[in-house]
Amino acid sequence: MSYVLNPKVRDLVPYEPISGSYRIRLDANESFLEMSPGMKADILTRISQLHLNRYPDPTASAVCVKAGAFFGVKPENITVGNGSDELLTLITQVMMSKGEKLVYTTPDFSMYQCYGYLAENECIPFQKDENYQIDVDALIELINREGARTLIFSNPCNPTGVGLPRAEVLRLIEGVPDCLVVVDEAYMEFWDESVLDCVEQYDHLMVLKTCSKALRMAGIRCGLAIANPAITTALRAAKSPYNVNSMTQAAAECMFEYPDELKAAAQAVIASRDELYRAFVSLAEKHPGKLSLLPTAANFVYVKFPDIQAKRIFDALKSEGIVVRCMGDHLRITCGTREENAEVIRLLEVYLS
Repeated sequence: MSYVLNPKVRDLVPYEPISGSYRIRLDANESFLEMSPGMKADILTRISQLHLNRYPDPTASAVCVKAGAFFGVKPENITVGNGSDELLTLITQVMMSKGEKLVYTTPDFSMYQCYGYLAENECIPFQKDENYQIDVDALIELINREGARTLIFSNPCNPTGVGLPRAEVLRLIEGVPDCLVVVDEAYMEFWDESVLDCVEQYDHLMVLKTCSKALRMAGIRCGLAIANPAITTALRAAKSPYNVNSMTQAAAECMFEYPDELKAAAQAVIASRDELYRAFVSLAEKHPGKLSLLPTAANFVYVKFPDIQAKRIFDALKSEGIVVRCMGDHLRITCGTREENAEVIRLLEVYLS
């Protein structure tokens, strides 16, 4: 008798980011900025001094101290994960039981639903309006009516770039006292509406942070969950004992010792994002009806094209060695260097003319 996969995983389709070598990569919302030579040398020195025959610190305590100082939160309220993805897996498995209801907004990061499904949560989508905004009153009503156990959403949103203002997030939190609210602030360094300072004020709030976007360290896979002591204790107890490797911990600890560099890098990305957005606004004005976009609070623009133009433009850019993200009738384009932004706009101008 042959082994048969269980129905939960039998028809799953793997998450497939674009692979290969391209001259311009604007598809994964990474930072276009490298770390400074001084930071890189410091990290390499620390890694060279590690005793890799020993297990890593199980709580990544040094990272918690340095990250806490950078973000202005208590180290004991931080759980460090192998990327935010590990933390999302923990949330759906640990903070919820089989069959409990998970609400996610749509469009949003696709893995929220995937992790909920794998944890055997009952996943309930909440549709945003035509401008990709969250109707907070309607969301509160849905959560309370369904008796949902957890809500997860990104703010600002990936893939739309639209943000929900802090006052509205707090109103949402206060309106669903029986539901854990997980606010994924992966892109909040490009905006200024965080609720991170409220994690101890509410017993049902968790904020996720990442080293992969503004902090320029997507390659080390380091994410942070910040919450009150009760939630943090539960996450730390349920995660695997040595979940974050020693090299990642050394790199993250070192990175947070360069706060001025990190903040300057985020400002440089914001300037690039604004430059790219203005260029797309001008492009839309020159080619009425051929594309549209909304203001963005993240490090990318989310551009809508009519018919099947998005896929055609995606293929045209790819043929020129430029990759962006194609999402139905939209392209999500991460901001890059001034030259990279200009090259994308130049090619689109040719294509749309």
